[in-house]
Amino acid sequence: MKITNTANLPLPLAVWLVHDDYDYSPDERYISATSLMRPVRQTILAKRIPIEAREMDIADLLASSLGTAIHDSIEHAWRTGGKQALKKLGYPAKVYENLVINPTAEELAANPNIVTCYIEQRTVKEIGGYKIGGKFDMILDGRLFDHKSTSVYAYLLGSKDEDYALQTGIYRWLNPEKVLDDHAHINFIFTDWQKAMTFQNPNYPKLRAMEYPVLMLSIEKVEAWIRAKLAELTRCWNLPEDQLPRCTDKELWRSEPKYKYYSDPTKANQPGARATKNFDSKAEADAHKAAAGKGIVKTVPGEVKACGYCPAFENCKQKDEYFVV
Repeated sequence: MKITNTANLPLPLAVWLVHDDYDYSPDERYISATSLMRPVRQTILAKRIPIEAREMDIADLLASSLGTAIHDSIEHAWRTGGKQALKKLGYPAKVYENLVINPTAEELAANPNIVTCYIEQRTVKEIGGYKIGGKFDMILDGRLFDHKSTSVYAYLLGSKDEDYALQTGIYRWLNPEKVLDDHAHINFIFTDWQKAMTFQNPNYPKLRAMEYPVLMLSIEKVEAWIRAKLAELTRCWNLPEDQLPRCTDKELWRSEPKYKYYSDPTKANQPGARATKNFDSKAEADAHKAAAGKGIVKTVPGEVKACGYCPAFENCKQKDEYFVV
C-alpha cells in the first residue's frame, strides 16, 4: 500500500499514525464482526482492489489512531492499576482483592468470589463455511462494555443504536459464557464536547464522557442475521459491479433532504441562488407556497457522507451519482 503525507504532518505524529499492531487474521475465510456489518457492496469491491494499488494518507488515520490510543490507555490502567484504583474509588476489599484480569479456567475454579475482567480478547466461531471473529473491549463481571470516541453530533443523532445493538450482540454470540447481562454499555468519550453547549441544548451530554446502555439483540436473532449476511455475501461474491446490491441511505449516512422555497421560480436552477425559505418538511414547504400563492419548491437530496470513508471508493460506480470525480 502507498502511504502519503500530503499535509506534511511532523515525524513524531507520522510514526504514531502509521503504526499498526492490529492482529489481522491471514485466514481468507475470516470475517470480523465490524467487517460483517459493512454493506455487501463495500465488502466485495474492497476485496477486488489489490493491496499494491491502494493508497492511504496518514491524515485520514487521525480519528482511528486517537480511538486506539484511548482503548490502549484504558486497558493499561486496568491491567497495571485496576485493584489500586478500585480501592481509591471506595470499593470494598472483597471486590478489588478478587479482581482478576483475563482469568484462566483454573483461576475461575479456584476462587468462587472472583471478579472477572476480560479485556481485548478475540474470539472466533465457525459458521456457514466462514470464521466470524471479534475483539470486545471489556467484559466486567458479566457486563459488556464498548468504548467509543466520537463526536457529540453522532450521539445526538442517535442513528447508530441499531448498529450498537447488533455489534455488541455479535460479541455476546461469540462469548455467551462471559456476557451475562442483556444490556451492553457504550462508553462515549466525546472528542468535540463544549461545556457552553450544555446550557443551550437540554439534550447535549452534560459531561465529556458518559455511559449509554443498549439492549443487545438476542443470541438467536444475531445468529439468524449472521447466516443471512453470509448467504448474501456468498451469492454476490462474483457478481459484476453493476449487479451488486446498492448501499442504502442508512449505509450511505445520508442526511435528511431539504426543501427550498423560491418565490421567483426562475432562481430555482440558478447556481448560487439563495432560497427564499428552507424547510425540513415537504408538507410545510408546500403549505408555505400555497399561502404565498406563487413560487416553487425544490427538493435537495440529503448529503452522502459514508463514501468518503469507503475503501471501495475507486471501484464503485454508485458513488458517481453523488460525487464528480
